[in-house]
Amino acid sequence: MGQNSNIRRPGWSSSDAVQELPHGVASYARSYADGYVSTWHDHPRHQLVYAVSGLMMAEAGGTSWAVPAGTGLIVPAGMRHEIRMAGEVRLQSLYIDPSEAGADAMAECRAVTVEPLLAGLIAALCEMNNPWPLPPRAHHLSRLILLELGAASKSSLALPYPADIRLRRVCDDLAAAPGSGRTIDHWAALAGMSRRSFTRRFHQETGLSLGGWRDRLRCQIALRAKARGERMEQVAQRLGYASRQSLQMMMRRLV
Repeated sequence: MGQNSNIRRPGWSSSDAVQELPHGVASYARSYADGYVSTWHDHPRHQLVYAVSGLMMAEAGGTSWAVPAGTGLIVPAGMRHEIRMAGEVRLQSLYIDPSEAGADAMAECRAVTVEPLLAGLIAALCEMNNPWPLPPRAHHLSRLILLELGAASKSSLALPYPADIRLRRVCDDLAAAPGSGRTIDHWAALAGMSRRSFTRRFHQETGLSLGGWRDRLRCQIALRAKARGERMEQVAQRLGYASRQSLQMMMRRLV
């Protein structure tokens, strides 16, 4: 990649320009207002998009992701994704060349917990603002970041959608009425399946029970409402909980 590859082309955002830098790991930091949408797109590099504050709601790889402060979403190169901001969001992004040593840690789309050590490493690299030629400190920060990303624990806020159209119908109905108290027999009947076949198939396609999937859905909705300043008593009622405390107990268990 040539020395002039960091020249911004007309109409490109600065994040596009950053990806053209000769760095194996390039950084980008920015704040976004509530409601901002980064519409469907992909990158030639792997990306870590880390929420320093606020909440991001993302769609990628057939999964809905809630990415609250202290977590990050890893998006492999070439994977189309969309990100919506709930509340004011401050983020730090890393763009990793797939040929970079250690980049295999970025090959799986997943949300990860950003522990204090990793957060400090990312902040330090962003503060250096992509110097070139690459100084030793930036090189070592990049190596440590990739090692820590490989060891980072997965977030429990992924909401995978099943491929089976019968199960997707159930998920769509739940998303439209997340406070519904209907039983699993109702949802199995809606899918045109026996209870046993429905529960087995749902777990095969999502890795979750229907109840676990519904909890994650409700948690994502509650996180989004909280980021936008809604009253949690009203949110709890809308989601079918007897009290704000009951909703918060579920959220603490997941988050």
